[in-house]
Amino acid sequence: MSLLEMISASHDDATQLVKLTFTEAATSGDPRRALRAADTAVAAISAHMYSVQTSIYPVARRRLPDSRPRIAELCAQGRETSSVLRGISQHIQGDVHRPGESMGALRERLAELEEQHIAAEDILVADLEKELSPDERRRLIMSFRRAMRRAPTRPHPYIPRSAVVGGLVLRLAGSWDHVLDTMDARVAAGGRIRAPAPAGLWGWYLLGRPTPTPTPDTASTDVSSGAPGAASTDAGGIAGRRQVPRGAQAAGVGGHGPRGRRRPRR
Repeated sequence: MSLLEMISASHDDATQLVKLTFTEAATSGDPRRALRAADTAVAAISAHMYSVQTSIYPVARRRLPDSRPRIAELCAQGRETSSVLRGISQHIQGDVHRPGESMGALRERLAELEEQHIAAEDILVADLEKELSPDERRRLIMSFRRAMRRAPTRPHPYIPRSAVVGGLVLRLAGSWDHVLDTMDARVAAGGRIRAPAPAGLWGWYLLGRPTPTPTPDTASTDVSSGAPGAASTDAGGIAGRRQVPRGAQAAGVGGHGPRGRRRPRR
């Protein structure tokens, strides 16, 4: 896969997710489906913007002499997109300080900004790929994939945009976003989906469900199909639990062995 194909695939995923927010809002009877689609789009676009800004744009500045104005315009579009994504996230979370624009208006702005961003970035990446050797392309592809794995999954429009401080803060923000995704059981685009772990004793207790107990049929089946000696062990256990008179226990009889000689009374 070439560099342009990889970036185009990331653009296609973001475009499909943005379209899905309109489709779910118009056709689904459950409003939560539209919110989930919008949340997934927010995570995918946030990760993509971080990855291209930290891996693709620095190389383009060094290798393409006329790329600085184009990259500056792309970064300005990215900041505006991040502000729109922040507003969508506030609507999803029910934030009382969310923007005055409706969710539909924010989705339309996001679709327009995403279309402009894709058109400009595809041209930049195509020009950059022509200037790179095969080894440089391979290293840049690996750098982009590493950035996608550690990228923030939430918009951070108020983080400083300097090369050193902004990059470090965004790395920390990405780590914190991944912690929040795990705590919220949030599925981010491109993230690893873990299989749910079975509930243990504490899990059953917290869920308010009774622990599964074996039925009499299951117990009889276990005894009949168990290992040799299981029935005799059960019988021995029952015999060992026979009631023994309290006086006999004090005297050390009843199958528990002697407790020592009793001193004679004076």
